[in-house]
Amino acid sequence: MNSLRVYIAAHCPISVYSIQLAREAAAAFPGIEVRVIDVDQPGWKGAGTPDDVLFTPGYFLNGRPICWGNPYREELFRWLQDAADSAELQERY
Repeated sequence: MNSLRVYIAAHCPISVYSIQLAREAAAAFPGIEVRVIDVDQPGWKGAGTPDDVLFTPGYFLNGRPICWGNPYREELFRWLQDAADSAELQERY
């Protein structure tokens, strides 16, 4: 299953948009696990968290950074659609 992780910092005002964008992505792509992780919370560096979260917001698709800062909605959705298409193709073959 594909996953999108959005790393935010609650003290940062642009995190509000990051959360909104993550919610929209989750609704539009139910086959992709979307999770928002607040780096201001203690213990946020749990299992499966990449060590290369340098800035917030940071968007990681399947463990790889795809964007620092908030991407355009259309751009994020294009990346997610490509990932969904690729996963569907792999399931068929």
